[in-house]
Amino acid sequence: MPRTTRLLLGLASALLASVAVAAETPVDGVWQTHEYRFVSMGFTSHYSCDGLATALKALLKASGARPGYSVTESCAEPAGRPDAIARATMHFQTLRSNAPPAAGTSAAATPEAGQGVWREVALKGHQPRELDWGDCELVEQFAREVLPMFETKDVDNHMSCVPHEANPFGINLSFTVLAALPPPPKH
Repeated sequence: MPRTTRLLLGLASALLASVAVAAETPVDGVWQTHEYRFVSMGFTSHYSCDGLATALKALLKASGARPGYSVTESCAEPAGRPDAIARATMHFQTLRSNAPPAAGTSAAATPEAGQGVWREVALKGHQPRELDWGDCELVEQFAREVLPMFETKDVDNHMSCVPHEANPFGINLSFTVLAALPPPPKH
């Protein structure tokens, strides 16, 4: 391989590596605690209590909530049976970079400092794998009611939910979120 080609490939690799490092540069902020009562009354999908909890946990994780979040179900139907009105209470923390608190945030006397990274998120059918095509209305409701509690930018919402129809292309939401730092790699 000619020396010029090797030099150009080396420069391109260094440039790509510096872009990747810049994207992973930690951001200082404070943790904000949220408690939110989520009520699902979708037309397309009805959830059992544990089904709703599983989907909400997947959305919290994908959206960058601090590990340790919880979702507590409360439904009228017995366990495992779909409920037309499924409810859950979510307890989670989001990272804010020295910004004013979001709506639904509990006021803490001395917020805990933390670090996170800006991470791109794309929600689609089976992305994360717990989401199914029938979850369109749930994702749409999450985006409207819960996502504003996260620090986001570049939100691109192309949701196209049709009641009573599982649309494979209905879930289409992407955004950049200030997310918890990933855990250190295990050796």
